[in-house]
Amino acid sequence: MTASTRPLAPASPLRTPHGPEISVVMVNYNTRDMLARALSTLFDSRPRASLEVVVVDNASRDGTLDMLRDRFPQVRRVANDRNVGHAVGCNDGMAQASGRYVLLLDTDTIVHEGAVDTLAAYLDAHPRVGAVGPKVLNIDGTLQGTVKSLPTPMAALFGRHSPLTRLFPGNRFSRRYLVYLQEEPRRPFAAGSVSSCALMARREAIELAGPMDPRHFIYWDDVDWCRAIWEAGYEVHYVPQATIVHDEHKGGSRAGRKQSLASIVAFHRGAYLYYRKWHVRSAWSPAHVVAVAGLTVRAAIVLASEQLRWLLRPRAA
Repeated sequence: MTASTRPLAPASPLRTPHGPEISVVMVNYNTRDMLARALSTLFDSRPRASLEVVVVDNASRDGTLDMLRDRFPQVRRVANDRNVGHAVGCNDGMAQASGRYVLLLDTDTIVHEGAVDTLAAYLDAHPRVGAVGPKVLNIDGTLQGTVKSLPTPMAALFGRHSPLTRLFPGNRFSRRYLVYLQEEPRRPFAAGSVSSCALMARREAIELAGPMDPRHFIYWDDVDWCRAIWEAGYEVHYVPQATIVHDEHKGGSRAGRKQSLASIVAFHRGAYLYYRKWHVRSAWSPAHVVAVAGLTVRAAIVLASEQLRWLLRPRAA
């Protein structure tokens, strides 16, 4: 059965008779102050929809749970005894969520007024859409590259941070995959994937697509999940009328050299898992061997570059 013919679950009513309309799920790892900022902007944005907020803490050592208890007692806290990663943390939070829509929100975000209601209203109006993502800005106000086509093996050469894209951002292969390189859209459209830094999904789509793949520790879990939502018969759309700011790579996963290098390994492992899951059926396929070799070489180059960056980094006086 193809995605276009697969039956959809019936659309939810405008409001649920009991419980919140939207469950916000946030996964935290040693980002107490950024989490406090994100929660403040979320509540200050005064969404009309009723909210519940679930924060999953992955064994932070920075006093996050005490901060939540003192400053945000209305937030439900889920405390893991170890860092289980982003995908598993999101799954833990979604298991506690009761809203008809679930908003995955990173702790390093700043929510603009109206963003949450705009995403929910779009899902209300488009029952075939299973998940939506807003326009995402960098902290300096520039557009962040979060909306993409579903990746093919060519994405390894023409991805967001690849040398070819950096040197030749106008090339047709990068522009085909990295939708944000095209003229900034003013209207919503169907996208392959949107970032889980701010991704709202309807409960029926989650139930059909299943939870996030727990093998993804931090990267590629959102791309994989968007692919699963498409395969479940729903669409994924980009809604530029909703805006959030993503203060990217300032959280606990990139806070030091060791964490930064581990993130590079996790990124390339996630790319392999996605490629193996959706593009290669057999480990004996020549394409599989090429993918493993290519990703290994790419990871080695990026790791060496990152090591050099840390070695040349100015030391504090």
